[in-house]
Amino acid sequence: MAKDKTIYTCSTCDAQYPKWQGKCSTCGKWGTISETPIFLFSAKDLLQVSSVKLDSKQNYFKRESTTIKELDRVLGGGLVNGSVVLLAGDPGVGKSTLVLQLAANFPDKILYVSGEESAEQVSGRLRRLNLHPENLSFLNDQRLEAIISAVEKDKPGLLIVDSLQTILASDINGAPGNTNQIKTVTAKLVELAKTRNLTTLLIGHVTKGGLLAGPKTLEHLVDVVLSFESESSSNLRFLRTSKNRFGPTDEVGIFQMVESGLIEVINLAAVFLANRHQGPGACLSSLTQGSRSFFIEVQALVAYSRYGQARRTASGFDYNRLQLLLAVLSEKVGIKLSYSDVYINLVGGFKCREPGLDLAVCLALASAYKKRAVPQDVVVVGEVGLGGEVRGVGNLNKVLAEASAWGLKQVITSGLDNKLKLPAGLKVISIKNVAEVIRWLDNQL
Repeated sequence: MAKDKTIYTCSTCDAQYPKWQGKCSTCGKWGTISETPIFLFSAKDLLQVSSVKLDSKQNYFKRESTTIKELDRVLGGGLVNGSVVLLAGDPGVGKSTLVLQLAANFPDKILYVSGEESAEQVSGRLRRLNLHPENLSFLNDQRLEAIISAVEKDKPGLLIVDSLQTILASDINGAPGNTNQIKTVTAKLVELAKTRNLTTLLIGHVTKGGLLAGPKTLEHLVDVVLSFESESSSNLRFLRTSKNRFGPTDEVGIFQMVESGLIEVINLAAVFLANRHQGPGACLSSLTQGSRSFFIEVQALVAYSRYGQARRTASGFDYNRLQLLLAVLSEKVGIKLSYSDVYINLVGGFKCREPGLDLAVCLALASAYKKRAVPQDVVVVGEVGLGGEVRGVGNLNKVLAEASAWGLKQVITSGLDNKLKLPAGLKVISIKNVAEVIRWLDNQL
């Protein structure tokens, strides 16, 4: 194997250049481009390998339940043997608590590696959570070589590393957490997991902007990327997946943080519909996340602006989408909010970019502007276009079934199918544009 030529690679975004330059034109970082040799393989360097048939039964992956239903839901049914899962989230969101609760009931042998906490600290957290894992072994070491040795010695079924940014590979220059260290450590842990069929759970840090700390290559190396999120003012925690080689990426797991740890939220309506706002500016809508639908309250506040430029604030809802809907209300309906401060909030700290909330946001804004309340037993779903037209949403059967189950009386939407079977006692109001739903609001007592 001989050196063929040299290219220059950015250590942040992996962009490649034929010659050295001070600034990466892809990510805009300075001083991140370094020389990378390219080697030419000859025929004698090639390994003798054999392929396998994909229809062979031994190639089907097996899952192990985590005993945490919300986590299993997001993973697609449980942890796949030999997979590498990356769990990221803000400090204090509950990442370590979640993995310890997983370890407490996991049937196989577990090796828990921490580069941040001592054995006394982890034991104290276990006592506080009232957890007594019998299969858990602990290692407080930052050296990658020590982790590999411990795996070879203990032969666990599950490896937990808390956290990835604290582990150091001795053959790579730099402190733990830098780009080269993270890439090397992750690549070697992935290789260890695949060769030993070892299920591996890595905990990762995030940046100030909420993005996974480290190069983008990190997400490509692992099999599953999970994000654990929360709102600072809420005790709810949302577990989402941005990548999953073995399951869906549209599911969401919901937990509630209490003194004794994380509790799974099964009854979603009891959380999101508790203490609903009774006056103008509130509207109930429905979200479909993966295999389930649940209701969420959209709140709006319209206030006179005391400054030269009106404020627009969106909590949980896309800011640019809010600007679009305000323009539609102004041009197509005649609700002028140019000189009013506008605030939108999704109750419970939920974050969503689903366009099915558009119509509920418009109705909540009109309700706040006109000081006219939306009835409590109404659910509003629909996407709003630039022409003011309203489009229906998918999975309408789930929405109708949930609405009937919770005693709601009316559903406002568009694009109804004549073959749709309506639950008893439920009325569906079909509209074509935003102006129709505003007229409906004006007719309410």
